[in-house]
Amino acid sequence: MPVGQLLAVPLQQLDSLLGETWEAIRGQPRYPDVPSLEPSLGLLGEALLDRTFTISTSAMTGVPLPDQLRRMLGEAASARALYESRGWLADPQSYHREPPPLESAALADDVTWDGPRRRRFGRLVFESGYEPHGEEPGRERWLDHPSNATVHAYVLEHAEPRPWLVCVHGFGMGSPLVNFAGFRVAHLHETLGLNLVFPVLPLHGPRGQRRFSGGEVLEPDYMKMVFLFAQAAWDVRRVVSWARARGGKDVGLYGISLGGYVAALVAGLEEGLSCAIAGIPCVDFPNLARDNEPWIMRRYGDELRVNWSVVRTVSHVVSPLALSPRLPKERRFIYAGIADRIVHPDQPRALWRHWEEPEIHWFSGGHVLGIMNGSIREFLSNCLRSAGLAPAA
Repeated sequence: MPVGQLLAVPLQQLDSLLGETWEAIRGQPRYPDVPSLEPSLGLLGEALLDRTFTISTSAMTGVPLPDQLRRMLGEAASARALYESRGWLADPQSYHREPPPLESAALADDVTWDGPRRRRFGRLVFESGYEPHGEEPGRERWLDHPSNATVHAYVLEHAEPRPWLVCVHGFGMGSPLVNFAGFRVAHLHETLGLNLVFPVLPLHGPRGQRRFSGGEVLEPDYMKMVFLFAQAAWDVRRVVSWARARGGKDVGLYGISLGGYVAALVAGLEEGLSCAIAGIPCVDFPNLARDNEPWIMRRYGDELRVNWSVVRTVSHVVSPLALSPRLPKERRFIYAGIADRIVHPDQPRALWRHWEEPEIHWFSGGHVLGIMNGSIREFLSNCLRSAGLAPAA
């Protein structure tokens, strides 16, 4: 492993790899409101896989040079002052502008593998139209990205009118092959009969510039994360409007992991959604970033020490926990893994509390393999039936 990649590995993750993994299967005593579970080798393996995944992705990212980190910290401090002066911290809703409806866009036929068979789908392509506010630090750097302004979305549509489900993928996903496998589209599209659309998140899939999808997200660039979530919400809302223009009277929203964050954020901005389902959702970006901070950054000295209070304040404008959901409690749903060591149980628990304790499913498993847990399919089906998107069993 190159030295730069080794330096990027979070020390906390190395220290706690086995300790946290074993703790994850002992019953989670430090998370009130989270069920306990029986220890098993399977859970131990899932928790170890989660920790290995975070260490590996951190190692692939590398570390920022001191001058880069100095710029990032300066931008965050300037953004905090701007956000406070504009009233966005007191009213995060006002930070988000209303995106124009997407009533028509290019939709081309395409094909990909879905397990052992080929699956035809539509590829929707349109210009996002999102721009950071004119005064925001880092604005020009964000707009200079060569591929992020063009939105791609993958469409599975029946010949006759059906309800729509907007599916928002997680970190590292973003290709048709991976999205269709991760969301188990045969069940959603064929068994439950839904139309599906999969918007690609900013900096992922064809919108990114790294060897692996979403690699740019891992850089400790705090304004980039604010813009990513703001643009993701903007793009998803435009896709929702497209589904409605396509004849979708009923449109639901379902996000996994990072997509769960975006789905929860959009649920606080968009009126008229039939449901919002947050799967293994991350909802606290500053805590996640701090847990994955490269250990070498802690040796840069006090001048370059990350002020997490500033990062938390700046990210408040794109936090799902800062916005009240726009749909009734009975149409909000969450599922999460008790042994999740990437998005620890306190994050979905925080969303559950913020959403006034709606229906939540705690499954016996971790994060990386979480979407494959057998109990999720039944829970998801029941959610969609309860929301009126899927027919009764």
